[in-house]
Amino acid sequence: MNRTPTPEAFGQDPWKARIDRVFARALVLPLLLALGLLALLLGDTLYRSVSVQVVRADMGPGHTYPFGLSAETILQKELLAQGYTEEEAAFMLQDPKERNALFLQNRVELMWNTHEGPFRYVVTNVYDERVADFSLAEGLRRWNELKANLQEGERLVLNPWLDQSFLTRPPSRSPLTAGIGVAIWGTVWVLSLALLFAIPVGIGTAILLEEYLREGRLSRILEVNLRNLAGVPSIVYGLLGLALFVRGMGLGPSVLAAALTLGLLGVPVIVVTAREALRAVPDSLRLAAFALGATQRQVVFRVVVPAALPGMVTGVILSAARLMGEAAPLLLVGAAAYVPFAPTGPLSQYTVVPVQIYLWISQNQPEFARVAAAGILVMLLLLSVLYLMALYLRNRFRREW
Repeated sequence: MNRTPTPEAFGQDPWKARIDRVFARALVLPLLLALGLLALLLGDTLYRSVSVQVVRADMGPGHTYPFGLSAETILQKELLAQGYTEEEAAFMLQDPKERNALFLQNRVELMWNTHEGPFRYVVTNVYDERVADFSLAEGLRRWNELKANLQEGERLVLNPWLDQSFLTRPPSRSPLTAGIGVAIWGTVWVLSLALLFAIPVGIGTAILLEEYLREGRLSRILEVNLRNLAGVPSIVYGLLGLALFVRGMGLGPSVLAAALTLGLLGVPVIVVTAREALRAVPDSLRLAAFALGATQRQVVFRVVVPAALPGMVTGVILSAARLMGEAAPLLLVGAAAYVPFAPTGPLSQYTVVPVQIYLWISQNQPEFARVAAAGILVMLLLLSVLYLMALYLRNRFRREW
């Protein structure tokens, strides 16, 4: 009859084994606590991104419109309700300048619930006045009371601040019409140029140190400095970018200056991760290639680098996720507080998602806190996509040597 071996069978003290089991279970508690705190923070952000509002329309009766209509149709109906004729409304929707100004000043958004029924569109103007703003729980509790006390030109809405229009609209000085579209495009510009600079430099440095440079004092000095640079606070890179790129090279507060600053911040991380990926390639592959008559260049670029490429790509994506969340260095190198249009080139003005969130939080109007909560959710979504991509690539192309 088979029996499970006991600690006494191997001469192990049972009390020590029990202490080890208790200690192993105790290690789970910090993990559960961290996950609970993260869930609490995420739930609080989601809760703050939805509110119940009473809004007074600057012009018109403050109507809502049924689900399924296009934005142009809704704006046309809104213009007619404000007293414009059909010819004037048609001209404003067809003329490019008038149309652009109309969509900048008015936000067509789908509300989860209104005083006229659920899932209806409203048109919010930059000059509309917020009469009252309530948290989700309090607003739902007082919904019937608020609905009964509505005045002429007022509407009651259950407002999800994070919707499709929020992702595409430019920023605004009114929280009712503010969007994060320009900040998203600015993030794409800055991050793309930063990686375009950091990837060749970082991977090239890793290949040089790992495959070509011999062990010695120089390689040890470079390795220690690279590891130290990976832990330098990002604000230091911001000061360097301000002195070198913004003022020294005369680039000013542009996309290119921000990209070069973030590129310097990302290079040490890419070098460290790329070197670890190169070290993971067994020496037997290198020796086999040399035995077949391959040169050093052929061994490195046809054998070693392709084998280490999954680890390198994972490191690049993780570095990109870190750069996407940086705000402090970009504030120093001149990320603008208000940019109404997306960047059109490397020398354009810009803003990025974390800087835009910081500026919203610093505003005095309480509604900007809800706009910032919606921006935080967008930021978390973008970071989650990058981390999941890195996890997929690592598991999909991982090799066991």
